[in-house]
Amino acid sequence: MVEATVPDPTTPAPERELLRNILQHLGGRVRREQLETWFRSLDVRRIDDREIELTVTSQFVRDWLQKNYLGVLQEAVAALGEPRRRLVLGNRDEDGWDSLRFANPSPIADEMDRLLRLRDERTPVAAQPSVASLTAAPAPRPVAPGHQGAGGLRRIGNQLNPNYTFDRFVVGACNRLAHASSLAIGENPGCAYNPLFVHGNVGLGKSHLLQAICHTVLRRDQNARVLYMSCEDFTNAFIQAIQAHQLDAFRDYCRSADVLVIDDVQFLANKDKTQEEFFHTFNSLYDGQRQIVLSSDRPPVEIPTIEERLVSRFKWGLVAEVEAPCFDTRVTIVRRKAAGRGVELPDDVARFLAERVTTNIRELEGAVIKVVGFAAITDQPITLALAESCVRGMPVRHAQVSVDDVMTLVTTEFAITARELVGKSRTQTVSMPRQIAMFMLREHTENSLEDVGRIFGNRDHTTVLYAVNKIRERTQKDRLFKELLDSLSNRLLTRSFRA
Repeated sequence: MVEATVPDPTTPAPERELLRNILQHLGGRVRREQLETWFRSLDVRRIDDREIELTVTSQFVRDWLQKNYLGVLQEAVAALGEPRRRLVLGNRDEDGWDSLRFANPSPIADEMDRLLRLRDERTPVAAQPSVASLTAAPAPRPVAPGHQGAGGLRRIGNQLNPNYTFDRFVVGACNRLAHASSLAIGENPGCAYNPLFVHGNVGLGKSHLLQAICHTVLRRDQNARVLYMSCEDFTNAFIQAIQAHQLDAFRDYCRSADVLVIDDVQFLANKDKTQEEFFHTFNSLYDGQRQIVLSSDRPPVEIPTIEERLVSRFKWGLVAEVEAPCFDTRVTIVRRKAAGRGVELPDDVARFLAERVTTNIRELEGAVIKVVGFAAITDQPITLALAESCVRGMPVRHAQVSVDDVMTLVTTEFAITARELVGKSRTQTVSMPRQIAMFMLREHTENSLEDVGRIFGNRDHTTVLYAVNKIRERTQKDRLFKELLDSLSNRLLTRSFRA
């Protein structure tokens, strides 16, 4: 088989011209969300006298195209005057596709984006991420400043946001336990709630609480050794220490901390050596009555491929969840964020923004910044009409997602019946959507593992946990699959699948 390559976008090629024509044909036959979800990485690998081979960057997507869209693709090829050639679907290594688009955006990506814009002009739909935004180069991540330790070992210092303090944290029913326990630790570290494990979805204030603890400890004792880092920073520093033969220095540095705060500890998953090192670091600090604070996007028991002995230790102290804020809390957050920029929002504007974004505080702050900034730039008063125009392009977030919402979305997207979805079939075309549905029910509803198991024919909770972990692991390895899930989640939250 010919090696998987992508043509240079600056060189004319029949493969690229064929792909443009295929995409043009699909633009009139396939719904916008289907086009963006399933065909974004489509490429032509080869054309010969007998076959045309198309490729995508995911085995899962290839299988789904084979089952559901092969006929549409064959029609597209036949419509271009190629009825004699057999159409073959394959998958290629994802790295080449990524590097091409990150280094030099492809005309094919531009063509797909153009098709989607035309589709939007004809039929307005809920906002979806554009191909350009998905294929553009990610912003470079700033390297955390640090200082050199013994033997040149790079030490990661405290990367604290001065705004992440307790007096700037809005307390509500959704976060009261996590806030109270964090405040107690800041005032008296190592004496209560050790370790503290804070978990919740992204954008709900976990990092704010963790850094507020650090600020409070340092304000009370300037000589305290407070070590705040992400799990990724811990892993990278550990690897660097091994490579530099400075493992003893790394251990001394971490285990001499008075307070160790690790953000996003779920990234210990699938890192056996780092888990081993963190296990001994945890034991050393705990035995010395030093404070340990951890955060994650899920409870300890739901972190995949993490050692049971670590899960057990994470639960030794207090496990506190941060939930999506209620309406009154969101209104307070909106007003607080605006006041921080010297603006007092009218009540109707504050309530409108709180109703518009319900599940993510970062998005809520972004909406405030957009309204306040636009009013300042255009020298207009902040009114409800101005706020509505500013956030018109933002998806409406709904905090409450029902079981029926998830099941309807999955059965519609994957063209299977509800009976098949909850049934016993183990074929890939049914089992994978079933696992996705279980994952989405855990992510977007308050149903427990046992509740989800009952929904799917009284399955055991361990079966549900396996499905959830399997989907999470796949999103870490398969970027296109992750984008599929992100797209499904956006449509679920915006209710666009019911349009």
